[in-house]
Amino acid sequence: MKPLALIFLLAASSIAKEGTDIIIGDTTLVQRCVVKGAKSTRMIAVGNPGGFNYAFDALHCAPVSSWTGGFLDVSGETNSRGGNGCKALGVMQTFGTDEIPLRLGNPEALPVSLRFHGYRRDAGTGAPTFLFEVDDVAVEQQIRSETPGVVTLSLLISGQTRHKKYYRIDPTPHQQIVLGDGLRWSGPSVIEIPPEQKAVQFTIHLKGTGKAFVREDEHLSGADLYRNFCSACHSIDGTKLIGPSFKNLWGREEVVLRNGTPQTLKVDVDYVRESILKPQASIVRGYEAVPMADFSAVLTKEQIESLIAYLQAAK
Repeated sequence: MKPLALIFLLAASSIAKEGTDIIIGDTTLVQRCVVKGAKSTRMIAVGNPGGFNYAFDALHCAPVSSWTGGFLDVSGETNSRGGNGCKALGVMQTFGTDEIPLRLGNPEALPVSLRFHGYRRDAGTGAPTFLFEVDDVAVEQQIRSETPGVVTLSLLISGQTRHKKYYRIDPTPHQQIVLGDGLRWSGPSVIEIPPEQKAVQFTIHLKGTGKAFVREDEHLSGADLYRNFCSACHSIDGTKLIGPSFKNLWGREEVVLRNGTPQTLKVDVDYVRESILKPQASIVRGYEAVPMADFSAVLTKEQIESLIAYLQAAK
């Protein structure tokens, strides 16, 4: 196994991909990331033992969705130059929360100020408690699921406020939402919280998605692979970069250093494949000062063959 930086492989999984999946062991994991398909760029994904996972939007201080099964595929952030987001390893299901669900005084008015202060983790389980302020009122929020398909949202609202508080959540995606003590519906998607009440809890009974999770691997063409992994060092138009140009590559004679000994060889499929898998085996003379990166643990066999075919056609 060849783990990559920032990847935590803690247990085996039938759907796991070596080096690109974050696997949940006996402790809850918290991962700041961009979740593919999510609207916010400041997501916090939480993976729990047992397979209940959820995403919390730190920008708007709201739990937004959950999924069961595997946790995260982070290949979109670790491969190539990154920036392609992480993928949930399950069918995502919305919580139905409003973009900014907690409101003070008026359920229709957005907060004047909203500040996220991070999270505090339980010393034993690793489960997070999210900390934020809505209009200068401190809030702590927890999300947990002790029974499959049932999710409990808890809030602890500190400080004194003489205003009613409201939590906006759409019940229609769910079987039902069971309100805790003191709470009532004051509109189709508005839970009313009495002014004096600080501890708030309600339970969501999920409908289930009715869909089986099918892992979709992102397909990269040979041109995509060249652009992502090769173009920073190797041109295809003859422009001189820090590595040899790929223009007129096929059949070209190169003087290379193999075990420190100069050899002349003709570029063919075997040479290019070896250069990708063992980049230090034959170094083109004149380019010894900038060793090529090793992509053997990054590219799949199919991607390597696709890249070779692209370079062969891009004479």
